[in-house]
Amino acid sequence: MSNIAYLRVSHQESLNGTSLEVQEKKCRAFAELHGFSIDKVYSEVVSGGVEFRKRPVFQKVLSNLKSNSKLVVSRLDRLSRKVIDTLKLVDDFKKEHKDICITDIGNIHKDGVSKIFVTILASLAEIERENISQRVLASKKIAKQERRYLGGYTEFGYKVEDKKLVPDDKEFTVLQSMVNLRKSGLGYRKISDEIKNKFGKKIYYPQVHKILNRPHNLKLLEVA
Repeated sequence: MSNIAYLRVSHQESLNGTSLEVQEKKCRAFAELHGFSIDKVYSEVVSGGVEFRKRPVFQKVLSNLKSNSKLVVSRLDRLSRKVIDTLKLVDDFKKEHKDICITDIGNIHKDGVSKIFVTILASLAEIERENISQRVLASKKIAKQERRYLGGYTEFGYKVEDKKLVPDDKEFTVLQSMVNLRKSGLGYRKISDEIKNKFGKKIYYPQVHKILNRPHNLKLLEVA
């Protein structure tokens, strides 16, 4: 018999400082309170909307959890934020004589926790996932409008200052020249040649096309 604690945070939660350590402490405290020990701890950074079969770490949990063992999580939504996945897992565990323990609820197979209650909690988790997705999309849209840096690739012609994208003097001069050449009617290949001749900087024409067709650069092209 091997009792396992499963810890999960999404990528967004990891950026917001959601702690795997806190989850582990809750799981161990629950186990101690109920007279058993945690033998293994597995953690991963993955969205709760990702199917179990697509989570490498959770697959290890399933393969290592034997009959009459317990899987402990700090909250039901640490397992999944999809109702259908959560309920199937609960049913599968019951058939395999394995227990799921939620630190703030109890053993959902043995502590008188009804399936209706589990369904309600799973539904709330799924609704929250949808709300989180909407909030993330909205914040990205606002950040894009405000030219805030969201991480990753820095667009040509810009640099990051105080978490905002601002014009990079050297590159923006090249970008402005590309815009002016495009306004004059030159094609992308010809613009590439002109930039090479003027600035000694080789930007291949597919990249010129990509740069000039970014939304904010299209606005530059629209300016009279």
